[in-house]
Formats: sequence, structure tokens, C-alpha cells
Amino acid sequence: MDEGKAIDRALYITKVNNLKHYDGNFSRIYFGCEFCQRLLPSVKKLEQVLDFASEKSLGFTFITPYVTNEGLKKLRALLKVIENNKPGSEVVFNDWGVLNILNEKHQRLEPVMGRLLIKMKRGPRLKEVMNSLPQSTLNYFRGCSLDSPLYQKYLIDHKIKRIELDNLLQGLDLNLGDSIINTSLYIPYAFITTTRLCLANSCDIAGKEDEIGIFPCKKECQKYTFQNIHSVMPVPLIIKGNTMFFKNENIPDKEVLEKNHINRLVIEPDVPV
Repeated sequence: MDEGKAIDRALYITKVNNLKHYDGNFSRIYFGCEFCQRLLPSVKKLEQVLDFASEKSLGFTFITPYVTNEGLKKLRALLKVIENNKPGSEVVFNDWGVLNILNEKHQRLEPVMGRLLIKMKRGPRLKEVMNSLPQSTLNYFRGCSLDSPLYQKYLIDHKIKRIELDNLLQGLDLNLGDSIINTSLYIPYAFITTTRLCLANSCDIAGKEDEIGIFPCKKECQKYTFQNIHSVMPVPLIIKGNTMFFKNENIPDKEVLEKNHINRLVIEPDVPV
């Protein structure tokens, strides 16, 4: 990481109308969805955001979810639009199959490893016990799969030079050393877990509130956000669609940012679903 370089700020939106949050203090737009292929944007909406990014001379990052063959088919069309309209853009992948497509078919796009693929200790309850743990255990809970030099080499060999991270309540302490890999930190919503079984599906139909499965989607997640509060949790759990989050607005100090190669903050004005 170049320690003399200022931290970039990116605006992360999942809907075109959230471009209203752009205030001139961002250098990049993140657009897309990490958690559900049913929420992938249309070509028209993607082109609107690409046009906005070009008009404002902003970098562009397209965020993609884990996908089935159906989702991959739709994603291929969207990747072609990005490559034709804004080559050099980043694509955040949260599915190893998507990385293969990027490296084989879309070499003018930059692959970025998504936070769903980073093995981190995400449970909010860790915050309550951190002060009672020995230093070695503390370091373990603040680290992740990136700590392995062999894994770092694997990522670099596959053209991955940026990794997306969550702002863990217990803090971060990665072992990146002098690696060329840089990282991005998402603020304020950190994801805990996600599933194909959408908890919001049919939640507003009497008698079906407790049914869980893969059913026809009416995009209930775009209407409802749920919050769970429990005495064992130091923060509320936020459930939107098929994904659970917690909120952490505390930005690490400069030393922590530099140690973890964080040179970009990804600002989420809303829960990113």
C-alpha cells in the first residue's frame, strides 16, 4: 500500500435513484448487488449508472452475487455492456465461477474479490469477549483467510489485486506485509451471513410468515427491513431479504488502515440489498 496516498471514497448503491447520495466527495461508484441474483439490474439501469459515472469522471465498480446458471447468463450480458462502455472498470465477484468468466472472456475488466468469499469471524458477540482473550486468540479473530502468503500468491496469479472487507466489531489485523494487494472497507453495514432461502419471501401474507424456501420472488426485500435485538448481542441484527447485517460506523484509525492495506472506504447510505 502506498502510505502517502489519500484514502479513496466510493459510493455504494443498489438502486439507480440512490445516485441522489452522490455529493461530489466520492471518486468511484459501486453499483449492483452482492446477495441475490434476482436483484441484478437491467441493462437499462446499468447504462444509466455507467453514464452518470462517465459524466462525473468517476471510477466504476460493478458488484455481483453468487449465481446459478440462470444468473450467470444474465451476468454475461451485463459484463459485455460494462466492457464496451467503460473498459477498465472493476467487477467484484462473490462466486469463483464469475472470476473464471472475467479472466477468460472479459480481460479488460479488473476482478476484485468480494467480501462474501473472505473467511472472517463475523459474529457480533465477539465484541463482548475481546478484552478477556489472550493476544494470540485476539489476533486470530482479527485475521482472515488472507493471512496466508500462499493464498495471496494464488489471488495475485489470478489477477486479483483488491479485496473487499467488512468493518468487524473486534477490529482487523491482517498479515499482508509488503503484498501488492490493497483492500476496501465497507462502512457502515457489515454482512454476517446470507442464504438462498429468503426470509422476506411471503412475509406479508397471513399464514405464510414462517414458510422458508426458494419460492417465486415478489421482491419483498425491497419493502421490508427487520431488526432483531437480543441481550446477548452488543448491536442490533439487521435482516433484509436473504442477508443479515450489523452496523459499525467507527472508521479505524490511520495506523490500522495502513497496516491492513485499506486505501478505499466504500460508503453504504442504505442496507445494500
